[in-house]
Amino acid sequence: MLKDYPATQLFLLSLVVLMVLIFITPLVKEWHIFAEVIDSLQFIVKIICGFFLFCIVVIDGVFSRKHKHVAK
Repeated sequence: MLKDYPATQLFLLSLVVLMVLIFITPLVKEWHIFAEVIDSLQFIVKIICGFFLFCIVVIDGVFSRKHKHVAK
């Protein structure tokens, strides 16, 4: 179903990574070094998720515009 939407696949994959990082954070908060690394990774993955979400919106807008022109 999603094989034609690579940006959506990458968004969902990065979202899964973000969820894993969020759930793992309370377990490693006791080790201060790992907590800082996890926090920075969460920030990076949030930026990546936002980028892929933006790509999904742009690609969807382009395809819907092309679809409207083809339908006429």
